[in-house]
Amino acid sequence: MEKIQITRTEVGFKDPFERIIAKTNAGESVESYSIEVSGLGQLTGLAYTVPAHAEGKIKAKLQISAISSKDVQDLNTLAKGMLDASYREQINEFEKTSMRANISTWSWLFGGGGASASYEKTKQSMKSKGLSEAQISMLMEAFLEKAKRMSTVEIDFYVNNSANDYSVSGDLYLYTVSGTIKTKKGTAQYRMLADQAAAGGAPASGGGASSSGSIIPLN
Repeated sequence: MEKIQITRTEVGFKDPFERIIAKTNAGESVESYSIEVSGLGQLTGLAYTVPAHAEGKIKAKLQISAISSKDVQDLNTLAKGMLDASYREQINEFEKTSMRANISTWSWLFGGGGASASYEKTKQSMKSKGLSEAQISMLMEAFLEKAKRMSTVEIDFYVNNSANDYSVSGDLYLYTVSGTIKTKKGTAQYRMLADQAAAGGAPASGGGASSSGSIIPLN
């Protein structure tokens, strides 16, 4: 079986929605956490082709900052450890079938199924899953520390086109969650990219080939 190696630099990213920066209001709580973007993003400028019945490996430096896959996994482990077994099972099952993959925990926990979710909505969503005020604060402080470490990243993804009789080329489509975290210890914006993607076509179109890998910090 043919295996293709693709290496690219300066790859762009299209957020699924126009980014909205939350405004600070008088009397606003010291804590705030919000989702400003949640949906399908698109890595552009890859210029690759993986032929029919072939496999490909794409390494590309992105022109955006994101939290690494390792840091997302650390946060996932912390969050799941605070949840009852029934909720952990819901997340685990969702991860198996969702293109949101490793960031499923956060779209589910924050309640950000649409374009945005406010501080009030995200906090209420976490409480509805059984988290206490103390657990939420602990989780958000850990999240803040990961967000502060966010840097430009590269992807190292494997494209599996072995079962298809057509080639795939163009962009990669993957889910993203981004927003703002604010606690007594500081404020930071964050972006998380899913570690699974669709190569050559958006998942909703039914085309393309599955892809998976890692988001790796460059500095």
